[in-house]
Amino acid sequence: MNWLRWGIILWLSSLASLPAGALELKDDAGAIEVWSSGGEMLLRYHKQESAVPDGISKLYRRSGYIHPLMTPDGRELTGDYAADHAHQHGIFFAWTSGQNAGEKIDYWNQKQEEGRVAHKRVLSKLEKDGWVSFRVVLSHFDQRDGGTEILREIWTVTVREVQGDRYQFDLDSRQSLVGEKPLEVEKYHYGGMAIRGNVAWLGEDACEFLTSDGDARIEGNHSRPDWVAMLGELAGKPAAVVVMGHPENFRAPQSVRIHPDKPYFCFAPMVDGKFAITPGEEFRSRYRFLICGTALDRAWVDACWKEYAAPH
Repeated sequence: MNWLRWGIILWLSSLASLPAGALELKDDAGAIEVWSSGGEMLLRYHKQESAVPDGISKLYRRSGYIHPLMTPDGRELTGDYAADHAHQHGIFFAWTSGQNAGEKIDYWNQKQEEGRVAHKRVLSKLEKDGWVSFRVVLSHFDQRDGGTEILREIWTVTVREVQGDRYQFDLDSRQSLVGEKPLEVEKYHYGGMAIRGNVAWLGEDACEFLTSDGDARIEGNHSRPDWVAMLGELAGKPAAVVVMGHPENFRAPQSVRIHPDKPYFCFAPMVDGKFAITPGEEFRSRYRFLICGTALDRAWVDACWKEYAAPH
């Protein structure tokens, strides 16, 4: 028996020994990835700044976000460095119109060259039966003065095993001030926890939106639903991603910004007025993401919401 054949046998045996639906974390210098036992990458968290495509300004470089987010059969749900909105990066969290120590700061619109968000370090990784998790630190800083850190954020991302054409993950964000001056987030029509969809969904009719209240794209904008679904066809087959806001989030259910013709939405509590993150406070935001590689099953989504919203 030659070494190549023996290696293939060992590899196949290792796959067979994995429990059904098992997940694996892969970590290198640039990213943390979650893979299914079927050999499909489910998501990638960027620890290093990702490569900026030709024709896009280097101002839009970014780390500390998730892209791509994939269906279980390997289709990309998210987009990155889109020509129309290059500052939208997969799944990302950024405040838009803020004030800190009397200075305006915008972490969202990177072309302003004011605030930036970046990965700082990895805190922990866990692999258990049926789920994997990683905790990372992100830094929100003012790039105008050499990089004064304003906010420190901890993401805990927990991915559950794939069940057929579906899986889900939770993202728990905890933000705290580094200095003694509050960050005042001004009233604005977008900002917060956001997701940018695949470029194939660009255009008013290229994808659909559905909220927990039954609203579509236009009616759902600046409403306050429990969850929002973005759905459409990718590579000739249906796919969907649903994002749920936890009922204990600040101003829950939070207002959402749903764009009129781009595949993007965000949970935006500043729509309902300004607020401040103050010294000694932990600003916590929790979201659950449901990923589906077939047509959206409303009954399944509602059942998932009841489980997520139930007191623990």
